[in-house]
Amino acid sequence: MLDYILLKPAQKYLERLRVEDQLRIIRALDGLIIGTENLDIKPLKGREESRLRVGKYRILFVEDTVNQLYVITAIGARGDVYK
Repeated sequence: MLDYILLKPAQKYLERLRVEDQLRIIRALDGLIIGTENLDIKPLKGREESRLRVGKYRILFVEDTVNQLYVITAIGARGDVYK
């Protein structure tokens, strides 16, 4: 079964968000694990990461198939997360 871990910068950003936004992002991450089909996921060009769109936020992640994990590398606003 897949699970996810948040790297420190992603964890800090998530903690600073409003509770409503935190819950939306956590629900999206849970959907990623379950394999919900209606998630907006795209691989990023030139990077090994993919992105998950949750409203105005983007979640960048890498799938670690060996350890069966999604490693959440960054969470941020649409324009800032790719920098």
